[in-house]
Amino acid sequence: MIRHMMRATALDPDFYNHAEASPQLTGQAFFVVVVANTFASIGTWIGLEFSIGDEITRVFNRWVSMGSWPVAEQGGFIGVVVVGVLAATAGWVVWAAVTTFVGTKVFHGTTSMGEMLRVLGFAQSPRVIGIIPLLGPVGSVWALVASVIAIREGQEFNTPRAIATAIVGWSAWFGAVWLASLLGVAIF
Repeated sequence: MIRHMMRATALDPDFYNHAEASPQLTGQAFFVVVVANTFASIGTWIGLEFSIGDEITRVFNRWVSMGSWPVAEQGGFIGVVVVGVLAATAGWVVWAAVTTFVGTKVFHGTTSMGEMLRVLGFAQSPRVIGIIPLLGPVGSVWALVASVIAIREGQEFNTPRAIATAIVGWSAWFGAVWLASLLGVAIF
């Protein structure tokens, strides 16, 4: 699995084609989502615990006019990690469903839900660097680029269509993660 994550992180199109065609990798893709987002959530907790990047976070929140992200800071380490992983897992499933629908119905790609789950799951691999506070956004952008390649290879169409599909899918993912985070904060 580590080799698969490394190939996914290296943005290897051949790997994404392999993942697309290998139903036996679906469980690994799920595990990658859990592991990568556990690492990213731990980095988030470290940043919250030690107030790393407070000014950067305030500037970013003002820049996008979003206010604060809902994070179960009061739940401590376990709360932050559990909410982060649950939100990411829900977002992964929503993103796969939306990219399957948009890619096949709007852009006439060829894929299935299972194929999108696999390629988008492995595309989360770069998020492991999020364990280092302040590198979380780098891992997220890297994962987004990997997702465009994953969608392109999984849908078997060109890069502009993959980017358009990724934007729609990412928007749905963002909404799902936001909602799951709010629910997690309410629970924890």
